Amino acid sequence: MLDRMCSSVQHGGVTDPPSVMQKTCVQCAAGFAVTPEDLAFYDDMHVPAPTHCYLCRMQRRLSYRNERFLYHRKCNLTSKQIVSSFSIDKPFPVYDIDAWWSDDWDPLSYGREFDFNKPFFEQFFALRDVVPRLALQQQKPMVNSDYCNCASMNKNCYLVFSTNHCEDCYYGSWVNQSKDCLDNTNIDACELCYDCVGCRHCYNVRYSQECTNCSDSFFLRNCIGCSDCFFCFNQVQKQYMVFNEQKTEGEYKAFLQSVDTGSFIQMEKSRQTFDDFSRKIIVKEFTGTNAENCVGDYLQDSKNAFTCFECDRSEDIRYCMCVYDAKDSVDFSYWGGNTEKMYECQACGYDLFQLRFCNLCWTNCSDLTYCDQCFSTKNCFGCVSLKKQTYCILNKQCIKEEYEKLVPRIIEHMKRTGEWGEFFPVDKSIYAYNESLAQEQIPLTKKETLAKGWQWHDEEEEQTKKYMGPAIELPDSIRDASDDVTAKILTSAASGKPYKIIPQEWEFYQRLNIPLPRISPDERHELRLKKRHKRVLYERTCGKCQKGIRTTFAPNAPEIVYCEECYLATVY
Repeated sequence: MLDRMCSSVQHGGVTDPPSVMQKTCVQCAAGFAVTPEDLAFYDDMHVPAPTHCYLCRMQRRLSYRNERFLYHRKCNLTSKQIVSSFSIDKPFPVYDIDAWWSDDWDPLSYGREFDFNKPFFEQFFALRDVVPRLALQQQKPMVNSDYCNCASMNKNCYLVFSTNHCEDCYYGSWVNQSKDCLDNTNIDACELCYDCVGCRHCYNVRYSQECTNCSDSFFLRNCIGCSDCFFCFNQVQKQYMVFNEQKTEGEYKAFLQSVDTGSFIQMEKSRQTFDDFSRKIIVKEFTGTNAENCVGDYLQDSKNAFTCFECDRSEDIRYCMCVYDAKDSVDFSYWGGNTEKMYECQACGYDLFQLRFCNLCWTNCSDLTYCDQCFSTKNCFGCVSLKKQTYCILNKQCIKEEYEKLVPRIIEHMKRTGEWGEFFPVDKSIYAYNESLAQEQIPLTKKETLAKGWQWHDEEEEQTKKYMGPAIELPDSIRDASDDVTAKILTSAASGKPYKIIPQEWEFYQRLNIPLPRISPDERHELRLKKRHKRVLYERTCGKCQKGIRTTFAPNAPEIVYCEECYLATVY
């Protein structure tokens, strides 16, 4: 799978100039280009050119990010029962958030001397596997939102991930500044939205994709400023539309009354109708606005972004994904927020400068190299779980002069061992491959994963069976369902996995006349993911003017792909 994906990616420009360095990925053997702009950045950061192609570098970083897999376990400091992103078989101690931030333990007590007779990674992972880690990636306040990860400042939320500043939201990923929303992916500033993907500033919108400033509508795609619309695409500032045809207010209301939005059977037929209807629509080469000199997808208010995806308000970035307010950075995945000069980093954010090969470092950090879960820390190398420390190596406190002498020696040592310039390897991840976001972007079977020497986590079948209740047949209409459904354990019609309807979810379905779901939240998440494009670029030609474009729409995609100029001229 990865080999095929990598071989299809064009890493240079549409035609690579002679000055581009051509390399072969050491993992998948695909060829990839290193541009002069890339080399200038690497020189500035004092790192070598990469040995892995863009996709393999992304895969490696994402193997260190688990958003959705949660486990019950005990805090290793207080013995309190907690929710954690780490299963109980992980080697390192896991602390409840309050316990981790307390003064009851000292990360420097785990410090050790660097041994120049051993590889760096061997010493680093020996340290990492004994230093306590946070149970969840959360930033307070988190009110009544225990079952959320990679999240901050939420209230009354449940099973939402990479979600911030939300209230009464359930079952979603990348939900931000939203309220009363359920089953959504990548939405921002929305309210009363259900089963939406890539929507912004929408109200009471359902089953829709890539819409902005829309309200009271169903089954929309690529619409802006629309209200009271059903089965529409590429519409701007329209009202009372059905299948892209203008209706009177009376005609629209009559149509809406003819649709039983509370019927599972009717809504599934409507999904299929809309999928068939929108399969061959005209689409823009990329999704986003105000993207100047950018190549990628899902880009907003950004400039000079090359091979970047899902980035906002960023400038001079390359091979980045899911970052905002980032500047002059390469191979940076997730977060941002006043960050500059980041290289091969994952889940780092808030006022950061010059981090290399770091994972989970937050808030006012600078000049960190190979650090993991360090906060408000500066000038550290190979450290784990530090808080407000400076000049440390392998969690051992150094004086400034000693630090400045040792770090160059360690880097030279890593060059000799072949470690310098590489992010933490996949086989040493804090998560199993199938627990991580790498599995979402580049899915592998258990056999494929183990063949690479990577970790795989099997669900406990007996535990699953323990929660199975008797088979329950759900009524077609939400109106025929009863309150006791929240006390029952349901079985997914697709996989047989158990799932529940929580009381808040039940109230949401009743209020908005939405049928009960027949599959589990994870399976619903997977269906929404299929509506987001993979982070792979293909060379195509505009379907109208025939000029060359680079797009995430594969050559065999059914949509008609236009360049931005032709799309805007057609739609507007």
